[in-house]
Amino acid sequence: MPGPDPSHWLHRLTPAEWLAAADTELAHAAEKLAARAARPGITHARRAAGMAWNAFMAFTPELTDEAIARFGRSYMEHVVALAGDDQVDPALRAAAQVLRDTPPAPPELIQIGKPDLSALEAARAIVEHVRATIG
Repeated sequence: MPGPDPSHWLHRLTPAEWLAAADTELAHAAEKLAARAARPGITHARRAAGMAWNAFMAFTPELTDEAIARFGRSYMEHVVALAGDDQVDPALRAAAQVLRDTPPAPPELIQIGKPDLSALEAARAIVEHVRATIG
């Protein structure tokens, strides 16, 4: 497993550090979505999923440069690639699809009751999938 390389976008953190960063983003997403701040909450959820996928890619040395390029460099590129990848676990793909398809703006009519936490739950599913995969 490659170690940290500050000059490389993927290896600037270890897989464990990427997962810790993803956990921080999940906490921010939970806080924002609970307060019905949809735009920042969804952004944090997407960032969490993308950071977790960075952990997976950094942990998987057999991934070719082509495979890494297929997932893109940005967190949102990771989410979009996962959402359309038939080779990944269907639950992972479904979670990525929720994150990809959730509009960043709040709905015009806000329902009374609990806030929509589906983006947070989807991001958690991706983070936990990666955590279970890489140990």
